[in-house]
Amino acid sequence: MNVTDSMFDKLTENYQTTKFAINTSKPQVIVRNDYNFYCFLGSQDYLYHYQAFNCFINPLLSLLGLFINGLCLIILTKSGLRKTSNILLFALVLADSMNMFTNLNFGDKIRLFGPIKSKPGYCTYEYDTTMNQFLYVSQQFFIFVGVWGRTISASIPMIITIERIFAVFFPVTFTRIVNIKSITVSCGIAYIIWLPYAIVQTFYRRLDYIQLNSGNKVAFITSTEFLIKNFSILYTFAAYALEALTSWVPICFISLGCILIGIKVYVSISHRRKLTNVSKKHNWSPRTTRTLVTTCLIFAITHTVTALISVLATVDVRSPLLTFFIVEISAFINILCCTSNFLVYFLCNEKLSKIFFDLIRTRKNSNV
Repeated sequence: MNVTDSMFDKLTENYQTTKFAINTSKPQVIVRNDYNFYCFLGSQDYLYHYQAFNCFINPLLSLLGLFINGLCLIILTKSGLRKTSNILLFALVLADSMNMFTNLNFGDKIRLFGPIKSKPGYCTYEYDTTMNQFLYVSQQFFIFVGVWGRTISASIPMIITIERIFAVFFPVTFTRIVNIKSITVSCGIAYIIWLPYAIVQTFYRRLDYIQLNSGNKVAFITSTEFLIKNFSILYTFAAYALEALTSWVPICFISLGCILIGIKVYVSISHRRKLTNVSKKHNWSPRTTRTLVTTCLIFAITHTVTALISVLATVDVRSPLLTFFIVEISAFINILCCTSNFLVYFLCNEKLSKIFFDLIRTRKNSNV
């Protein structure tokens, strides 16, 4: 799922719970039916399958992805950050790493599958006050980093596309327009411009306590009164404006840009071949263009798939299991996109792959 769906599915859940709490004079001692906090309305088998994705498969893949992206950052640093292409790739890898923090949100996983539960599948914290507060703060932190990274990772590929368009279509003025300063500023703006939205996400929720019919006093994450009063406006903004800015606008822009770049490179190579009468087959693009364009294409393809899933999937509020599974499958696709940088270096850039093998050989020699 995209950032809009994954965030507002949780907000809608909290919104429905909080409406009851706000209209009650003493929300701390509300007695609610246990069923109201049961997140899974399907069978236990479905619950365990979802737990496998949510607590094991996607988090482990995200940890592996963070390790791989760490190698990518080292490779790019070794290659030199005085190159505009390396700065762009570095900013993208960093954003992709932040993006995967959403799958490592252990506070949210404990909320669903903690070891201390009245019943499996409760959306509550059932620990002491200090531990409940720690889990709540940790959940907010991972949401902040994950949302910030996901929005940035949708912006950097557009900057890469613009940079390659200048390189291919305006080679004479390219060095004057595209330089280390302009690229660094552009990437910095991409990070800064999405920071307020990521911060606002952390102010949508609060921790409250409630007493169930069973007598257990549990903590649950609910929405603030500000979100409840402005829910329709905020949801409309997220579902349409933010949805477009983080999915369809980048997808269309990047796809169109890559097509234009591919056509221009093909025409240039064909023209050069005719002028020089060289029969030998040339590469379709230089090494840098091939690396950057491949990175953008992977983004466009994976995000098109997740966006289509978001649009075409049927969500039944009476049985949210399908929604949960779609979120985890989309998260899996998103992880593949975030960890694809390393594979791109091997397939498209001999220099970067050589740096990696040099690091491995240096490591082996140091252990001898």
